[in-house]
Amino acid sequence: MTDKAMSLEELDQKLFAMANAQLASKEYRDLYAVRLNRENAAFYIMQRHHFVLNRRCCWAAVQCTAPFDVKRMIWEHEEDELVGDRSRGLADHVTLGMMEGESVGLTLDDFAKSKPADGVQVACYAWLHIARDKPWLEAFAASCILEIANSDAVVKSGGNARRIGEKMRDELGIGFEKQASNAEHMEIEIEHATLLSKAAAKYGTTTEAQAQILRGAAASLAIDRVYKAALAEEMAALSDAVAA
Repeated sequence: MTDKAMSLEELDQKLFAMANAQLASKEYRDLYAVRLNRENAAFYIMQRHHFVLNRRCCWAAVQCTAPFDVKRMIWEHEEDELVGDRSRGLADHVTLGMMEGESVGLTLDDFAKSKPADGVQVACYAWLHIARDKPWLEAFAASCILEIANSDAVVKSGGNARRIGEKMRDELGIGFEKQASNAEHMEIEIEHATLLSKAAAKYGTTTEAQAQILRGAAASLAIDRVYKAALAEEMAALSDAVAA
């Protein structure tokens, strides 16, 4: 006798609970406890740049093995990321991140020469492994859960873009009008967070499929905690160096 599949509403609630627990985790708490200065904020933005580039690779790898209709969903999701929102005159999300970097003194040359920190590199390799080597639904969920966990519509305390954006505003005096990336992700992640629910309505109705979704989401969130812990450690060190 097999377990009965959850309703789609129950599946959503499980995923939403995981997203809220993520933002309440020790790794996130440690990150938010670091008081920002120009040096560690620049480090954060630079490392986020490598994270965003890795996201594009992961979504492309997932798209490769996904069914045709899900390929279309990913294509539509990635359009904003890769070319921007032409209807609103917004640049692609890599460019938005570099624009935000200007607020803490980063230049285009800084981004061109930058390399991921060790912990960030390991996390990026791990995400890419899931995207390339796991079943498409598991890999799709692994990428989608990061959108869900950054959505103000899901996370009661506000997604990461909002939380970091508020720290930049409150601790560095940099308003959201100068935070091109954080401000955009506070808005667009509300829409992006629905991707998994849309796909699950067709492909996530069995116990096996739901197990894949939850397994992919859990693995991705574990990698994300490692990524945030690496950021927190490096940023705290930069904070201490400036204080000394």
